[in-house]
Amino acid sequence: MIDVLGFFAGACLIVSMLLRNIYAVKILLTVAAISFLAYGIILKLLPIIVINSVLTASGIYELARLTRKGKAAG
Repeated sequence: MIDVLGFFAGACLIVSMLLRNIYAVKILLTVAAISFLAYGIILKLLPIIVINSVLTASGIYELARLTRKGKAAG
């Protein structure tokens, strides 16, 4: 079951490389980071936890920024 989480996160990364819409890319990258973070926590892998904590935080920040920017433009 844990492997499924890792494969899901990897699939999100792969699919994000195929998209052109930056908002969709950021969503998938953030979902991947959250999934890898959960994977790292379950397996107690500190490097995975640290890196994906930072990626999750930056992904959430970027999504919020893009959302605010979109509301300001619309």
